[in-house]
Amino acid sequence: MKKQYIIWSILAFVMLSSCKFAQPERENKMSTKHNYIVLLDLSDRLIVQENQPNRDKEIIKFIYRLFEEKVRSELYVRSRDEIKVVIAPQRGTDLSTNLFEDRLFINMENIRNIYRRPNEEERRQKFYANLDTLYDEAVFSNTPDDYYGADIWKYFYEDLKADYSEDTLTDNFLFILTDGYPVVGNDPTKLKPVKQDFSDLHIVLVEGAPREEDLEWDRVQELWTKWFEDMNIKDYTFIKRRAISKEKEEIKEIIGMDNDK
Repeated sequence: MKKQYIIWSILAFVMLSSCKFAQPERENKMSTKHNYIVLLDLSDRLIVQENQPNRDKEIIKFIYRLFEEKVRSELYVRSRDEIKVVIAPQRGTDLSTNLFEDRLFINMENIRNIYRRPNEEERRQKFYANLDTLYDEAVFSNTPDDYYGADIWKYFYEDLKADYSEDTLTDNFLFILTDGYPVVGNDPTKLKPVKQDFSDLHIVLVEGAPREEDLEWDRVQELWTKWFEDMNIKDYTFIKRRAISKEKEEIKEIIGMDNDK
């Protein structure tokens, strides 16, 4: 009887110890950061392609609404998301690039919680107004020769590292609004890989507008693909200029798909 009592005592002690010392698995309270970078090519594509400024603005405003949806999904207070519009380097432009980039940048971590939800519409209207002003100033001539090419390669080389988030709990997206090539003069020999780790960056090239008669779109995609792979960038999507509703559907799918992954 005494032996049986000792055995039951030991079992009870083991069970109580398990209850006392077993620690529940901690939840990761840090939310995923969504970093949306929109890179603009403000070269002669603005006047060569029909209605291009309005198409650009519609796409950017759509991306902004997707940004807002992500903020709401984190109940505002948990959001760490940000969106920024940046301009590819371009010789000869009189645009106040730094001013516009400051005005078209929103980081939810810089906004006090009490203002995040109540000021949502005001933030959106200011963002849209500044975007409209930017394009009004960017279209300064009806002559293509008055515009210099946008140097997207130079942005990758000099500026992307500042806009890209190295936070490991981040989905980085770079939307490039351009009609085709990443370098001024379309000379692929100038397209040197950038020695920076952007391996988890998802790039979306939007509004590609190649010539149809000589399979230019194939050459454009091959050029970008080789450059991206040389930089170890695995996630990239090319969206050719077409019905803007279709482009927006694809952008939304890309963002949703990446988050699910």
